[in-house]
Amino acid sequence: MDVAPPRTQGILIGLAILLAGIGAATLGLSQLARAAISPALLLWAALPMAGTAAAGLALYRLHGLITARYVLNRNGLGVRWGLAVEEIPLPEVRIERPQHSLTGSLRPQGAIRWPGCVVGAGEIEGLGRVEFFSTRGHAGMLLVTSPNGILAISPPDPDAFLRAFVAAARQGALDPIEGRSSRPDLFPARLWRDPIARPLLFTGIALPLVLLGFLGLRATSLPAAVPFGFDSLGNPDSLVPPGRLLLLPLIGGLCWACDLALGSALYRRGADRALRPEGDRSLAYAIWALAVVVGLLLWGAALNLLAAA
Repeated sequence: MDVAPPRTQGILIGLAILLAGIGAATLGLSQLARAAISPALLLWAALPMAGTAAAGLALYRLHGLITARYVLNRNGLGVRWGLAVEEIPLPEVRIERPQHSLTGSLRPQGAIRWPGCVVGAGEIEGLGRVEFFSTRGHAGMLLVTSPNGILAISPPDPDAFLRAFVAAARQGALDPIEGRSSRPDLFPARLWRDPIARPLLFTGIALPLVLLGFLGLRATSLPAAVPFGFDSLGNPDSLVPPGRLLLLPLIGGLCWACDLALGSALYRRGADRALRPEGDRSLAYAIWALAVVVGLLLWGAALNLLAAA
């Protein structure tokens, strides 16, 4: 038996999120290109970031839904979901319907999901850790128990899948498959789990974004011309329109993006090296910290320029 889970609903919702994310990013970038300094600037800057993140997540989830398969035969059970693969010899498999008492709790925890895309993992009371590769809730799920853990799947006809499992188990294995469990090691997830990288990257991008919002909120109180730079004696120099101040958060954002790219390359190289990976990783931390330093310097420059206006 080789079947795919019911996925029409999940794919349609995923496509809607993907298109909405692309639309939000496009709208934000188009408005930023011609917007004057105002309180709306933070909204236009946030839209591309939020839209890109939503579109990327939707695209990743859609890939999982489109490639999802459950393969069951007398030799074993295979689950394919995007980049995740699970293959289990049939004698090690037990498949059953979840107990009715789990109706309200059988769902992944902390994972971003939507109706028709129930993917992630969670600690379920009475079961322990459960990985979800499903498109349905409790009523349409089956629990697959093996030495590797518990999987929640949703074949299109759970009763037929259970009958096929019983028949295959009775027939016995001709050529038992070799167990395999593979999960994608996504680089963003690796950074998210790093207790040093995560705060550095968030602080580095937060500083120019908050500066952008601060300048937008101050827009109504700014004069028609503000200083933009200082002479050799430290006095304000060259009066310019207030919109020129937007270059400061722009510089901070570009610096963060460049540092992210360079630091990520070093971080990856450090993780892949068998000997002394700490050196490259420490250098990546230092580069990401540089974006924080630049952000603080730009904040200081903006506050000094506004004080001299």
